[in-house]
Amino acid sequence: MTFTDPKSLAPLGIPLHPTQLYSALNALAIFFVLMAVRRIKHFDGEIFWLYLCIYSFTRFFIEMVRGDDRGMFFSGLFSTSQVVGMGLFLLSLFMVSYLWRRSALSRGKNRSTRG
Repeated sequence: MTFTDPKSLAPLGIPLHPTQLYSALNALAIFFVLMAVRRIKHFDGEIFWLYLCIYSFTRFFIEMVRGDDRGMFFSGLFSTSQVVGMGLFLLSLFMVSYLWRRSALSRGKNRSTRG
């Protein structure tokens, strides 16, 4: 997509990716994944942490094709949104892992006390 209207806030004459469209399609895809996972969830909070994990991961890559400058970290390698996304991705992976193990332990204890 190339903007030519001088009244637009986008850079003129430079081809840009339609990242708003990518984000909308990403949200729709995440919705369908989470609706499928909802039927087999193992612990409370699983859907939330999976959403955060998937969203931050995919947002990291969508940010790579954006054509605007939003702050840079690590000598211009990552934008602010990518750094935040990396942090949230790592946090959500930790939480899913922690809650999964905690849930598995409690399921194991419940089975041993019944028998």
